Amino acid sequence: MPSSLPVVFDLDGTLLGGDSTTAWMVARMKKSWFRVALAVLAAPLAIPLTVFAPTRRLGGSIFLWIASRGQNEVELRASFNAFAEQVSRQEGILWRVKGLACLKEHIQRGELVIVATAAPFWLADPIVKSLGWPVTVVGSVATPFLDGWIASYHCRHAAKCEAILGAGHGSRWSAAYSDSIDDLPLLSQSARAFLVNGSGRTKRYFKKTRIAVEHLIW
Repeated sequence: MPSSLPVVFDLDGTLLGGDSTTAWMVARMKKSWFRVALAVLAAPLAIPLTVFAPTRRLGGSIFLWIASRGQNEVELRASFNAFAEQVSRQEGILWRVKGLACLKEHIQRGELVIVATAAPFWLADPIVKSLGWPVTVVGSVATPFLDGWIASYHCRHAAKCEAILGAGHGSRWSAAYSDSIDDLPLLSQSARAFLVNGSGRTKRYFKKTRIAVEHLIW
């Protein structure tokens, strides 16, 4: 019998071999020297902001605004959908084969599978839906700001758990998969916690916690 609790996967670095939002932003910026110039000018401010948790949303929003400047909602979502199609064709950022096999196995058992990601929902949802599998997605929320877009809700750290709860799927899960220290709250609320491709630093960090993580190489 499948567990009544959901199974939760992180997206970037876990199921995907990179960061989907960064890849989309870089692709957008490469199409415009003006965007590249803005990004270079903003980098000394924005990059340090992304390092620290309290300011990470602000730092990321600066680059998101530069990449999305001039787009209305229809155009932004069309751009996200086009990027998702590229991912489905294995262009640029790639799926982790073992990760997809694991995700599919949970689906075949009849379990509810959730992808919880810091990427914008409008970007993550078409990427995941391109698989053609029944997967629920929760992610960050983008909102218009000065002819561009910023993150009004950053679905990271404990906010992932809040988003899952807000979507009506409770606050406990049977299994959770992530590559990141940032997902400590997500892994701590899971019956089984899996650390994917954990670095030495990440492994040492989790050893100091009370979370018994199982290590996977994808």
